[in-house]
Amino acid sequence: MKKTVAKKVGVWILAATLLVAHFFFRTVAHADTGEGGWKQFFSKSGECRIAFPSQPQLMQQSLKLNEAGHRLNYDIYLAPFEDKGMCLLLIATYPMPLAGGHEVAGLEGLVRGIVGHNPENKLIFADLKEFAGHPAMDFLVQSGTSYFRGHATMVGNKLFLVAMEGKLGERNEPIFAHYLKSFKLLK
Repeated sequence: MKKTVAKKVGVWILAATLLVAHFFFRTVAHADTGEGGWKQFFSKSGECRIAFPSQPQLMQQSLKLNEAGHRLNYDIYLAPFEDKGMCLLLIATYPMPLAGGHEVAGLEGLVRGIVGHNPENKLIFADLKEFAGHPAMDFLVQSGTSYFRGHATMVGNKLFLVAMEGKLGERNEPIFAHYLKSFKLLK
């Protein structure tokens, strides 16, 4: 399998797995913001930090991309927010860096994968931006009753996705902006 095909397959697998993980954790997690409110959290690998409204749960996965044994490894941190939604940080590690314009294609593929996962999903907007000198995509996907608000950044062979998901009528852009502003790359 060629590198570009492996990357595209990896992005689609990542998007589908992300949504499955989200629905699993949404059914078992309950909000507990505590007295202190949002607290800084460092990723297991030390590559970034972000403030979560409650203690995040970690799910780790490794998926085989091709017959050559290349793998897509990712960590998903999930934390409920006041029973109104879920805060998510996903760190995906590709077997090789995405460079030479493939970063943007990877970001676009992620958004396409999220939108295509459910026929009710509708892309409201997707804006290509820059974050800390790296390509990034801000986006909003809505379905009949829910939203998925995200910011994805490509750094070498890493995809960082900061997102919130919840009921459509309870989307709070200032809270998402606060959550995103707390995200810092450390390496």
